[in-house]
Amino acid sequence: MSRTLVPLFALVLLMVLVTPCLAQAPTPKVTITGLFDQVTAAGRNFYDANFTRDNDREWYGRTRFRPDFQFAVGRTKAVLGIELDLAYGQQGPNDGGFPGNNSGSVGGGSGGCKTNTSGCLDINTDVAGLFEIKWIYTEFDLTGKDSLMPFIPVLTVARLGGQPFASLASYKTATYANGDFAGVSTITTFSPTVKLSLAYVIAEDQLAGGNRLAAPARTSRGEDYAFIVSPEITPFKGLDIKPLFSWYHVDGQTSSSTRGNHANVRTAGGTTNGVAAGGTTTTAGDSTQHEERYTVGLDMRWRVGPFGLDPTVYYQWGTRDTQAFRTNGSVGKVESDMSAWLVDIIGSYQLGPLLLEARGVYTTGNKARDNLSRSIRYYQPLDADGSFFTGWASIFASGVDYFNGGFLPMTRWITYDRYGLATLSGRATYSITPAFSVYGIVAPMFTAEKVDVDTGVTPASTSANAGAGNVPRTVVYDKSFVEGDSRYLGTELNLGITWRFAPNTAFDLAGSYLFAGGALDTTEVLNGVPTTRSANDGYQIAARVRLAF
Repeated sequence: MSRTLVPLFALVLLMVLVTPCLAQAPTPKVTITGLFDQVTAAGRNFYDANFTRDNDREWYGRTRFRPDFQFAVGRTKAVLGIELDLAYGQQGPNDGGFPGNNSGSVGGGSGGCKTNTSGCLDINTDVAGLFEIKWIYTEFDLTGKDSLMPFIPVLTVARLGGQPFASLASYKTATYANGDFAGVSTITTFSPTVKLSLAYVIAEDQLAGGNRLAAPARTSRGEDYAFIVSPEITPFKGLDIKPLFSWYHVDGQTSSSTRGNHANVRTAGGTTNGVAAGGTTTTAGDSTQHEERYTVGLDMRWRVGPFGLDPTVYYQWGTRDTQAFRTNGSVGKVESDMSAWLVDIIGSYQLGPLLLEARGVYTTGNKARDNLSRSIRYYQPLDADGSFFTGWASIFASGVDYFNGGFLPMTRWITYDRYGLATLSGRATYSITPAFSVYGIVAPMFTAEKVDVDTGVTPASTSANAGAGNVPRTVVYDKSFVEGDSRYLGTELNLGITWRFAPNTAFDLAGSYLFAGGALDTTEVLNGVPTTRSANDGYQIAARVRLAF
């Protein structure tokens, strides 16, 4: 009997798997979506993060082309996302494109163009700008009907390749994972009210043989990866709940997008994400130095009539190894303890054409004299991609012109240096017509712990994704990072309009002014004497025409 059932079962299973393949294939389809941005902006005294010297000013223009090519056959699709950024006019010794591309320095320094652009449109516009690959992934049904594993009844959609984080980790933009990553993600739909998002994020990978040599000579930066587990539950209409658990593992030095680089006099090399902190003199760092970072929390959306509430609460803990100076003067592996909080709450009320919103943010931080090789109390997102607080400021965060801002490190790591953040901001938007609206923003910004102004700053433009990353505050003399002085970074005011004057086309105009606070003061050595300089105000006016297609 059993000899008869086994072949019969195998035949039935084969028919189940083969039958979908015999069905007529859907017609292939190619879709192109994306946007064109034409941006111009003028401003003063906020480009280089040094508010005590106010001679940095500019007025420039640029173009962004951001198309997504989708190749679909039925429910299976492949997506190629491209990004191209070109500035108006030659802005340095050359046009920034190939050959000799050195783009990315403010004012064309080192032969380049505007930060984040890949070339300059000079006379005759013959410039070889870089086509950046943003997304390159395949999406398909992993489980469910007509899937790779049809014997599992629930629908799971998988993505493989370079892809956006989107809402895998949270609803709110850039509170934990934003931007793009290489790896695997899945979204399983158990019911219309219950879903589960999973992601395996590959930040850095180790090639064969890269770890064979002695630590100082290794070429590998180790295996850096993260797991994201985030269910999504809708208990009733109007309330969405999205818990999060994430584990991030790092070997040695890692991407500056995932780890802020801060000055610390007791860390080897003087910075927390420098090569020496990773344990060696090699540019790869030492992959035997480990970091284990865990993040858990909750993101929610609640809508009741005209009222809205979006609270986000995350707690982060873990450990990290660095090479540091011990109390006996020797240098060796020292383990730091992580413990940090992020609280971000948005409340809104729609009163006819008037939308009123308030946003409170608090992240913990370290005191000025803390040894960051022993204790980390500032929150670290996996990848905020410079987008935290977007739409709530134009100098403290990115706005109409999303390339400008001396606070780019703060929007990437959700902390001002090691000191954390605290704000209670307000935004009011009035829609005069469905196509024309005006808005105003008031954003006072503080740090959780007092900033030591007996320190210097480095230009925000050095916060490139590659390498160690920007060090917001620097050591000037022996009184640096000894005692905090002020929590007040300043207050930013914004006034802007959005006019959708044609189908899929919008004009944005915004003006912003920053009243600088005492925490932006700096210290310089002038004629051999450490001198504290007071911060000056900054401003910006930006305009953009966007075509979305």
